[in-house]
Amino acid sequence: MHLLLSLALLSQTGTAEYSFSHVIEQGERAEGFYVTAYLSIPHTSLQFIKQDSVYTARYHVILQLMDRRKNIYGDEHFGEVIVTTPNAVNSKANTVAETLEVALPEGRYKANLSVAALGATRRIKKEFDVEIFHRALGSLRITDSKGSRMLERPFDSRDTMLVSVPVYEDGLDSLRLEITRPGAPDYNETRTQPDTQTSWGITLEDFSSGDHQLSVKAFQGKKAVDERKALFILRNPFRFDPGRYEELVDKLMYVTTFDERERMKSVPPEARQATWDSFWHLKDPTPQTEYNEELESYFEKISYCERNFGYGDKGYLSDRARIYMRFGPPDEIEDHPFEPDRYPYIVWTYNLLGMQFIFEERLGFSEYELVYPPGFLSPGWQ
Repeated sequence: MHLLLSLALLSQTGTAEYSFSHVIEQGERAEGFYVTAYLSIPHTSLQFIKQDSVYTARYHVILQLMDRRKNIYGDEHFGEVIVTTPNAVNSKANTVAETLEVALPEGRYKANLSVAALGATRRIKKEFDVEIFHRALGSLRITDSKGSRMLERPFDSRDTMLVSVPVYEDGLDSLRLEITRPGAPDYNETRTQPDTQTSWGITLEDFSSGDHQLSVKAFQGKKAVDERKALFILRNPFRFDPGRYEELVDKLMYVTTFDERERMKSVPPEARQATWDSFWHLKDPTPQTEYNEELESYFEKISYCERNFGYGDKGYLSDRARIYMRFGPPDEIEDHPFEPDRYPYIVWTYNLLGMQFIFEERLGFSEYELVYPPGFLSPGWQ
């Protein structure tokens, strides 16, 4: 079996990674069903051109859905960004907000959401499935206390999270919100006699860092008749989340030496936040802003490695992670799980770098080792 996957993230250099954040919501109105996409596009994903004293970038965003009969529904927008300083061009904290909405009939759809940087070959594309039909509940909306969707940064313990859901079915007796948290008891709260738009305000001061599963279930009597799910990320500073410091320092293995990490671990607890902030301040491309692009980009990659290389493998310590952290996402991935007289293997190709890496699963537990180029990862590379 041979599977070729072409990744939609196109890089200009081996270390760049272009992306955008988005939320997809769906629901229904009197006139029919709709799907809405909310996007946040960092300036670093666009192509700026200097014209006189300003920098200009143009882009094209598309939301497209195709049903089983190949009928296509969509929305698009061409936009332009004008800034006056190089820092505004290179800052991931500076973003463009876009909203696209499509009305469509009931059915199942293959959907894609894309951002094209005009004037460049860069197009970022995300694909997903959508199933549209009448339901008791619409999509969950998760925002901060001001009603803003958290597309630019994760929540932390200083935030209050607002969760709301449209209710389309009459006669519901209650809605129950549940949050599953790593290393802590589950959180739940029930609303009886729900309104057409039911909301919860949740103070996050006692929540721990990590990915959280959130769900809202609709009940008629004791029977659950619908459920909506969503994920949210919570990332706390050390002063709000003691015990994570050494774990996170260990994860700096791709930007520090062993001795540097040991020195960082040796500081007393009261100096940990200052030590951490000082380390990342030196790497911050825009130190005049609160947002540290380098820190966020680094831990986004660490999280990707843990999610995608953790099942049976070593997560951010795996061979695939060591290549990913150095070169970013490959342009092409070939997966060869079944071939006669050979271990399962994966091929990563970086077209712009002219490089290729082959990983083999020799132990049979989804742990892939780099076998080509031989010796590329030295034993003491950490």
